[in-house]
Amino acid sequence: MHAPAFFPSTTGPDYTLPELLVPLQPTRNALTVIEGLDHQLGGGHKGVQGFLTGERFSFSNSSMYSLDQYAADRVGNDTRFPSLTLDLNGSNSWSWNRYGVKMRGIGNPAQLFDMLFQPLLPNEKQSATAEINVEQSVLDTIARSAKQIDNKLGSQDRHKFQEYLNAVEETGRRLDRSRHWIRQDKPAVQDAKNALHQPSSGEDRRYIAMRSMFDLCALAFRTDSTRIVTIHIPGGNGVLKLDGISDGYHSLSHHGQDPEKILQLKRVELQYVKELARFLNTLKDIPDGDGSMLDHTLIYFGSGMGNASSHSNRNLPVLLAGGNMKHGNSLKYQRDTKPLCNLYVSMLQWLGVETDSFGSSSGNMSELF
Repeated sequence: MHAPAFFPSTTGPDYTLPELLVPLQPTRNALTVIEGLDHQLGGGHKGVQGFLTGERFSFSNSSMYSLDQYAADRVGNDTRFPSLTLDLNGSNSWSWNRYGVKMRGIGNPAQLFDMLFQPLLPNEKQSATAEINVEQSVLDTIARSAKQIDNKLGSQDRHKFQEYLNAVEETGRRLDRSRHWIRQDKPAVQDAKNALHQPSSGEDRRYIAMRSMFDLCALAFRTDSTRIVTIHIPGGNGVLKLDGISDGYHSLSHHGQDPEKILQLKRVELQYVKELARFLNTLKDIPDGDGSMLDHTLIYFGSGMGNASSHSNRNLPVLLAGGNMKHGNSLKYQRDTKPLCNLYVSMLQWLGVETDSFGSSSGNMSELF
């Protein structure tokens, strides 16, 4: 997000919404804009991939464990899907499991709809159960072999081998959950297919796909099909169908202070924020317990690049909304005084996860509670 148009010029509750955030006016009292947070990472695109982990990406870094998966491992076992990792029109994600393995993203809204709401036919249930049984048989064979191997290992190798066994055990638990949920009917939601929007003449399919993803996320929360969702929205270099746009998003983000490119960049990013605003309003209109779905959902919006034109991973655009936190503020911190992971600790604590640390955190952000 273009920083001069994203961060307010003043702090406190009386701040003026900056150019890119004007569409959020109806929910401004339910959101907080935060300036001055990052992971103190470099590396440009490699730094971006650490957005949810606080770790700079490398192929040998097994510490890549993203915020969403850390939370899902602790609060996601009661739902059909411990988490949903989505990638707009692709299969990428910025989500990494506890073993440092990157999660595959779901990119097609129709596929997501089928996962959430399309009932399984009897033969599909039988086929899925048979596949689980085959996988379970393989795991049982591995477990028997592992006992024989473990007795022959030294202490250092045994420690590494135990990590492997833990992964096998976790896979077994995943299979047990899958077997359980195959027997449970998926939720029936009237008019759920209305969430699958189709672009009209002149509309860009990427924005419409984003709208569909957001609406399906709202339905997933409403039906308690999951409690953790991450949507990765790639920039890409295709020219978006918007008035006055003549260049690809990636090219515009590398504007080199060209006024015309910056103008086009802000138009593109404004459309992203309009879709976010629509999502917040959707949650606000869904009754939930003693309030709305927005009151009981924490939405984190941001990017792993603070200035794409210079490939800087510092001073990241950060916006937090919902969850009945102390919102309605613009906050600004001096550089390097508060790690972004402090915010992640607060988000985990809001979810009920008992932790005082995550990644490079030095505490939490008590000012939000």
